[in-house]
Amino acid sequence: MPLLTPYVASRSTDRGTPQSALTIEFTPNGPRLAYRDPRPGDRDNHGNLWVRVEESPDPGHVQYDSLHPTRQRTCMQHLLCQICARPADRNKEGWLFIDWRHEDSPPTWPEKSLTTMPPLCTEHAHISARQCPFLRHGEHHLLRVRKPHLHGVSGTLYQRTATGWTTTDNGQLSPYSKPRHPGMLAYLLVRQLRGTTIVKHP
Repeated sequence: MPLLTPYVASRSTDRGTPQSALTIEFTPNGPRLAYRDPRPGDRDNHGNLWVRVEESPDPGHVQYDSLHPTRQRTCMQHLLCQICARPADRNKEGWLFIDWRHEDSPPTWPEKSLTTMPPLCTEHAHISARQCPFLRHGEHHLLRVRKPHLHGVSGTLYQRTATGWTTTDNGQLSPYSKPRHPGMLAYLLVRQLRGTTIVKHP
């Protein structure tokens, strides 16, 4: 069976936002990161600025360890399967996710764990467990999640300087429950898994 090409996976030829495309926008709430050529949809409903991804006509090769920001956001927002982008599987116990322990996982794991991995349909949950280079060699669990709560965004944090913005942190988490970082360039949508059950069979 040929390897799946996950819908959310990035390609080696994808290019993110160059720093030269960014500027400072002054608002009633203070300065914030912005694009020099603003477009509709640059910001989400919480005011976070999202990275733009330029895709090449050359598809390059699939990067299984990297998520395409736009496609990840779409699947996570609408609870679509990360492989086929169709509605993820859901039964009375909740949506189907794959998750594993991380160094920063809460002691209640899998309850209240944070994930950037969208859910799956049943068919592709089984195939992913067999084919994904990372899942094949590590411990992972299928979960049913009753309340996959939208938690916030993860991205690159910029700090304002006298000449513009400079990168200070990559992979910074910005929860919706806290004040938004004015220098955040979001690239992943994050959900918190609540009401979780570990299952052997979807």
